[in-house]
Amino acid sequence: MTTLPPYEPPVDETELLLKWIRRARESQMSHYDMADLLSARERGIGWFVTVLTAFVGTAVFASLSAPPVSIEMRIFIGLVSVAAALSAALQTFLRYAERAEKHRAAGARYGAVRRRLEAVFAGDADAREAHYLTAIRTELDRLAEDSPNVPPRIFYRTQRTLLADRPRRRDA
Repeated sequence: MTTLPPYEPPVDETELLLKWIRRARESQMSHYDMADLLSARERGIGWFVTVLTAFVGTAVFASLSAPPVSIEMRIFIGLVSVAAALSAALQTFLRYAERAEKHRAAGARYGAVRRRLEAVFAGDADAREAHYLTAIRTELDRLAEDSPNVPPRIFYRTQRTLLADRPRRRDA
C-alpha cells in the first residue's frame, strides 16, 4: 500500500487554489466512480430479480398444464420464488439507483466548483469577485456536508487513477 506524503498546508493563495482544485477534482471523480459502481449494482440485482421471477412465473404456469409435479420440484420452485422476493426486497432496501443519483449530483456540483477554481487560478477577473476565497470555501464546506459519503477504498482508487493519468511534464 502506498503511503501518503505528509500534509503541508498551503503557504500562499496560489498553493491554496491548487490544493482546492486537486481536492475538488478528486471529490468530483470519486463521486462519479461511486455513482457508476452503484448503478452497476442496481443493474446486476435487477437482472437477477428479472431472471428469477421469469423462471418462477414460467415454472408455475408450466405446472398448471403438466401432470403433477414432484415434491422436489415444488420445493425448488418455492425456494427460487423466495429468493426472487428477497432479492427484490433487497433491491428496494439498498436504494442503489437513488444513491447513485445523489453521488452523480455531488460529482456535478464538485465539477462546477472545480471549474470556478480553475477560472480563478487562470486569472479570470470575473471569477475573482470580492471575497471569492470565502465564497468558494463556504461552497466547498456546504458540499462536503451535503454530499453522500464515498468509501475510502473508492476515494483512494480514484486518487491512484488520477495520479496515473496525470500528464508528465517535460523539462525544456
